[in-house]
Amino acid sequence: MIKVNVTGGSLTQEEIDAYIFYTKKRFGTILPEDLEMTLEVDGEFVNIRYNPPFQFHVYRGTDYLVNDAEKLNDSKYAELMEKVPNSI
Repeated sequence: MIKVNVTGGSLTQEEIDAYIFYTKKRFGTILPEDLEMTLEVDGEFVNIRYNPPFQFHVYRGTDYLVNDAEKLNDSKYAELMEKVPNSI
């Protein structure tokens, strides 16, 4: 469950739900279970902060990008598992 804090102003529940939906759509299944989201209202803009911060990885197959390895088909997943990480 995502805990939401709103600072610097107020948002309707519908707006808060839209930011939660955006976060789930953008980051998918990699969200930590204890995620806390702070929505900082700054006039007509809203800054989103996550606690704990988390890494967002993009996996590149031969011709497409996905944000979660679970979305890869079996052959692309096997290809990902066979890759040797760069030592940089």
